[in-house]
Amino acid sequence: MFLLFVYQSSFGQIEKGTGYVAVKGGYLNINDYAPRGYGGLELDILAGEKVGIHYSILFGEKYFHMPLAPFGGVFVGLAIANNTKEDSTSTGKIGLGALIGILTAIIPEGISYNIELNDHAGLAPYISPLQFEYLKSSGQDSFAGGAIGIRYHQYVSDNAIRISPSLEYKIHYHNPAHGGISAGINFAYRIKKKSN
Repeated sequence: MFLLFVYQSSFGQIEKGTGYVAVKGGYLNINDYAPRGYGGLELDILAGEKVGIHYSILFGEKYFHMPLAPFGGVFVGLAIANNTKEDSTSTGKIGLGALIGILTAIIPEGISYNIELNDHAGLAPYISPLQFEYLKSSGQDSFAGGAIGIRYHQYVSDNAIRISPSLEYKIHYHNPAHGGISAGINFAYRIKKKSN
């Protein structure tokens, strides 16, 4: 019975709705492009009991990374809003376009499954199918892409701070599909305290 209590309490340390905002740094090595370092910000939110969603904005030398969904939201919103005729529904279509555009734009970049190892550590394998990357080159330099990866979470200071090294394999949805590895670490701060 005691073991069951310990097991359940470790899973209750981070609750649904808890978010972490992080500073991230790392190294990117993509086929057909020079390896480069990067840095930026990441937001990770526990959307379900074990399921998390994340967003990241990263910068580096001739490099930029962000979620793909905001681009899709702009295009979807404009397509709906521009499908207007000179009648009484024009204003409604513009409003609908704005609403659908905003809802599309907030779709997360990726989703993770959080596996608690103990009260202060966990693993989070993830899939990130909605990435946008810009890598300066002489040819095409903007790509939609995706990744699969894993993060190790080490929690400190009553789980208010999280240190997370990560490793992912990524590809660009392009022919040829530029594959590569990204390795990084983030230092995160909890933005919602666990309720008592």
